[in-house]
Amino acid sequence: MKKEINKKIRDLIFLLVVIVLLIFLNKFGYLYQIKSFTAYSINPISKIFQSMSNELGFFVDTLKSIDEFKNENMNLKKENLEMNYKILQLEEMKIENDILRKQLNFSQNSCFDENCLNLAMGDITGRGPDNFGDYMIVNLGKRQKIEEGYPVIASGGILIGKVVEVFEDYSRIMLITDSESSVNSITQKTRSNGISKGSYATGIKLEMINQSENLIKGDLVITSGLENKIPKGLVIGKISNIEEAANKIFKTAELELFIDFNKVEKVFIIKND
Repeated sequence: MKKEINKKIRDLIFLLVVIVLLIFLNKFGYLYQIKSFTAYSINPISKIFQSMSNELGFFVDTLKSIDEFKNENMNLKKENLEMNYKILQLEEMKIENDILRKQLNFSQNSCFDENCLNLAMGDITGRGPDNFGDYMIVNLGKRQKIEEGYPVIASGGILIGKVVEVFEDYSRIMLITDSESSVNSITQKTRSNGISKGSYATGIKLEMINQSENLIKGDLVITSGLENKIPKGLVIGKISNIEEAANKIFKTAELELFIDFNKVEKVFIIKND
């Protein structure tokens, strides 16, 4: 035990002597050559490490730049989508405003010979699943005092169909293009009476016209007013083709519609009895 203590004391004394000697040699410049040699030897290694450090820093900065670019790109895409959505909303609002303006103008001018139509405006919320043009759903029902048989028109007094089923908040409209639809009609110029019938959603035909009656292409066909709840003068279409034969009792004419029913968004229901 005593030997170990003596050994540690000797080691400590030796270390102190070496430190004092190095301080003395450094003070008088004897270590200059050794320090220069050491610095010269370490300098290339230091340059290598410095170069590696610079490249690593550049790589890290590049990764940061890429990440920032991705974030900026994502933000720009998001802003672009939001801007496109706003533009679409504005365009849709413009279209709806144009439709409402036309509907309002028609509503304000829907009086004939001091008799004004009692109109209820609604939105189309559904259509026939087969898209054959047989019916539509409108968001007007018993709450709005809608009844079966009421005619449904578009802006300009164009007849679309009639109400066939009424529920609490909506109604089903049978279109005049439906094969079961029939409307008492009259031609505007020649005053020929007939019946406008749906032709399996492909159009409308004016039937039951006597052979003695005169039909003209391009003549308007309107409601005759002979049918309950449907006023006179609603536009159905215009004659596009006349079918007649000597061996037939009645003439038939094909009618051209003025609007595409599949593109109608808002309608009027005439509530006058």
